[in-house]
Amino acid sequence: MSFQLPSGPVPRSLIPYAGRVDAQRLLSVVAIPFAAAIAMATAVAATGGMTDPIAEAGGPMAFVLSFVKFCYLAVAMAHLSGALAERANGGLPAGLWLDEMDRSEPETRESFWHAFPNHLDGAAIAGCVTMLCFLLT
Repeated sequence: MSFQLPSGPVPRSLIPYAGRVDAQRLLSVVAIPFAAAIAMATAVAATGGMTDPIAEAGGPMAFVLSFVKFCYLAVAMAHLSGALAERANGGLPAGLWLDEMDRSEPETRESFWHAFPNHLDGAAIAGCVTMLCFLLT
């Protein structure tokens, strides 16, 4: 699912070189890792047996931030390796997006890189969130 502004493509001043904003990729970079981190932190805190994992981490904030760091670092590495694979092997439909198989032909390499966030944007966003979590702990 991607969208354009009602007036046409996304203006270059808003997001440089972006022809469209891909909502699924943006969700996979921003919201899904955060939800996964919260779910993992809750599960670990709830199953603490002999020791209290929150106390061992240094408090609730440090405990949750360690899971957030883990999830966003994994997303950054996945997007970085995706960028390397995309540049090395070209664009093939991988079945990652819901509407990808409905298209008559796969996205071209250039249209893939002109969507926001592309793999480098995703890696940069996730890397910045990881760095912010390191600074907060």
